[in-house]
Amino acid sequence: MFQVHESETPEDKVVEILSRLPPKSLMRFKCVHKSWCTIINSPSFVAKHLSNTVDNKFSSFTCILFNRSQVHVFADRSWKRDVFWSMINLSIDSDEHNLHYDVEDLNIPFPMEVQDNVQLYGYCNGIVCVIVGTNVLLCNPATREFKQLPDSSLLLPLPTGKFGLETLFKGLGFGYDCKTKEYKVVRIIENCDCEYSEGKESYYERILLPYTAEVYTTAANSWKEIKIDTSSDTDPYCIPYSCSVYLKGFCYWFANDNGEYIFSFDLGDEIFHRIELPFRRESDFNFYGLFLYNESVASYCSRYEEDCKLLEIWVMDDYDGVKSSWTKLLTVGPFKDIASPVTLWKCDEVLILSSYGKATSYNSSTGNLKYFHIPPIINWMIDYVETIVPVK
Repeated sequence: MFQVHESETPEDKVVEILSRLPPKSLMRFKCVHKSWCTIINSPSFVAKHLSNTVDNKFSSFTCILFNRSQVHVFADRSWKRDVFWSMINLSIDSDEHNLHYDVEDLNIPFPMEVQDNVQLYGYCNGIVCVIVGTNVLLCNPATREFKQLPDSSLLLPLPTGKFGLETLFKGLGFGYDCKTKEYKVVRIIENCDCEYSEGKESYYERILLPYTAEVYTTAANSWKEIKIDTSSDTDPYCIPYSCSVYLKGFCYWFANDNGEYIFSFDLGDEIFHRIELPFRRESDFNFYGLFLYNESVASYCSRYEEDCKLLEIWVMDDYDGVKSSWTKLLTVGPFKDIASPVTLWKCDEVLILSSYGKATSYNSSTGNLKYFHIPPIINWMIDYVETIVPVK
């Protein structure tokens, strides 16, 4: 419950009440009264609603956004692949440890017809950054808003002659720059000198060049090239993998070329860094990815014990932009057919994606596993907060 003070005006009371409602209700209430629409669209109200939503995120409720696909095979052996955006609303009884959930399918009007390959590359404050085909989009699933970004200035068409520069997309990050107070997208591009010859002795040769990067800002609505400083602790041939994770002005990627480490990008200073992971090779553990745990970056490693997988979850402490320390938080398993953890919530509840695209929740206190009855196949899942932050 929230308190209403006697000094507050009627409008203050309306703002306080509205700021605690879910986006779906606010989108409807914008049509109720012109003054309500003005309030809900104001930057101060959007910021207040975001603050309340983030505070509520650490309660006994959580929201998971996921993308799933379902393949239909017909009698003539033709097939059709349907793609769904959905949300799971999770809650738990603190006394009995009973997990409850409901699934809501979303209808997001993307501007392109082909949506069967939606790849997630970042998320921040309720906005997700995805690639659909070759298009980069910012989307707020809670408000059904989206924005298609301009084409890259560094990605070039494939060379048509015997010689040429080949540019390939290798990584994307998205987050909020706390200094300039705007959202940014960073894209990392691989560059190669290529030589191709046809004939009796045809060959194709690629000479790897240093990576380049570009940053998109919502204020300018354009891309600008930035340098990857090869004189610092950053490998000029580094390759980020997986979806980026955003926290407190930094984007983080898991990378495993020439060792396992974290690749980070300071959205304010626009500088890349390399962060070392705990060394677990002596115990046959390998790191595989990142996710957020409360206000920290978490990573997980795993090893096989016969046909079962054992997971360890580690949390990064005291990161100052360059150096960090790590603490092992939890051991999960060994279990069969588990792929990766998605998030850890309510201190002891781990949401896990299985090898077959299904979702499972594991309670580390009770040892109980709960399977979610969601039609497969789940392509990706993220811990999500519903906001009304605009993308346009």
